[in-house]
Amino acid sequence: MIPYEAIAAAITCAALAAATWLNRAVIGCLPDDPPRPGRKQHSRPIPLAGIVLLPVVLPWLLWLGEWWLAVAATIAAGVGYYDDRGKEHGRDLDWRWKALGLGFASLAAAAAAVDPSQQPLAFLGITALAFVLTNATNFLDNTDGVCASLSAASLLCLSHGHGAAAIVGFAALGFLPWNWPRAHLFLGDAGAYLLGIVTSAMVGRAAVLDPRALLAIAVQLADFVQVVSARIVLGLPPWVGDRRHLTHIVQNLGLPKIAVAPVFAAVGALLAMLAR
Repeated sequence: MIPYEAIAAAITCAALAAATWLNRAVIGCLPDDPPRPGRKQHSRPIPLAGIVLLPVVLPWLLWLGEWWLAVAATIAAGVGYYDDRGKEHGRDLDWRWKALGLGFASLAAAAAAVDPSQQPLAFLGITALAFVLTNATNFLDNTDGVCASLSAASLLCLSHGHGAAAIVGFAALGFLPWNWPRAHLFLGDAGAYLLGIVTSAMVGRAAVLDPRALLAIAVQLADFVQVVSARIVLGLPPWVGDRRHLTHIVQNLGLPKIAVAPVFAAVGALLAMLAR
C-alpha cells in the first residue's frame, strides 16, 4: 500500500512547475545559477528552485507537531536562499554569517531529535552532526540528481516510508524529474540545506536508539571527509568548491554522468537498509 506521505512527491513536482512558470512569466522569484568556468559546466543559466521544497513540507511538519524541525528547515532554507540570491550576482554570503545561520538551524535540528535537558551530550553530538551533514549534503549537489536522490534514499529507507522523514524524502523525489537526467532546475543551497538539516535530525533521533542509523548517511559523510581532507592537504580553503568529490572521481573512472545519481542512491539505500 502506498503511504499517504507519497503525495508530497506529486505536490512538489506541481509546485515546481508553478514556480517555474511564475519565475518566467510574472516575477523572477528564483535566482539563477549562471555558467562559470571550472566546475560550473552547464551551458545556460539554471534556476535554483530548492526553496520551493520549504512551503511544500512546512505545513506537514507543523501538522505533525515537528515544531523544532520546522524551525530548523526554515532557517536552513532561508540562509541558503539568501546565499543563492547573492551568488546570482557574484556575491557569496560570508562564510561566517552562513556558519552562524546553519549553527542555529543545527541547534533546532538537535532539539527536534532529543530533549537537551534530558540528553545534553546527545544534543551536542547531534548539533555537530547536523552542521556537518547539512554542509555534506550541499557538497553533493554537484552532479545532476545526486543530492535529491541520495537524500530521498536516506530518509525513505530510515523512516520505512512514514512520518516527517518520509514526507521530506518524497518531496526530494518530486524534485528529481526536474534535476535528472537533464537539469531544468537546481536545488541550490536552499534545497540542499533543507534536505541536509532534516536528514540530520531524523538520523540523530534514530542513532540515539541504535548507532547503526549513521549508516544511512555514510555516503554523504565519506564524501565530506575525503574532499575536505584533500583540500586541506593541498592548502585550499575547505569551503571553496572544486571537482574532487566522489561523484567526480567515479566519472573520471568511466561511470557515465547519467548513471552517477542512480548508483549513489542505490549505495545510500543499501546502507540505510542495513541500518534498520
